Amino acid sequence: MATPNISVIFQAIAVVTNQLAANAPQIINFDFANPTLPSGATGGIAAYYEPYFQAGVGGSVVNLPATKIFGLFVQNISTSTGILTVAYTPFGGASSSINIGPSGTVIVFDPSESGTGISAVTLTGISSTQPAAVLVVA
Repeated sequence: MATPNISVIFQAIAVVTNQLAANAPQIINFDFANPTLPSGATGGIAAYYEPYFQAGVGGSVVNLPATKIFGLFVQNISTSTGILTVAYTPFGGASSSINIGPSGTVIVFDPSESGTGISAVTLTGISSTQPAAVLVVA
């Protein structure tokens, strides 16, 4: 959907804990410091969100809200052992893919919009249709 003047704030902290010690203390804490897309004052232009995207075994194209996107968030929400292939194409480049299991997440986020961006995304369920939560922003 076209939604001019939007902002996307990525709030995340990656934490590593020591499971061998009592109370599993944090040994690494990586705070991403809430980067916001776009980093300029004009705002983003469009977003697409589908919390229950169905990725078929033949591949399902994600409808991008713009020719070039700078935020891609995909999570495999399968409750079984289903594998999801996330294929994305950098703008002007060749497609690349990765397989993720249940609860697996792929995040590509360029808040300054100074990188190449992404021009295509296809999700494929391995062996069966897999559900995924998908957010893309430009």
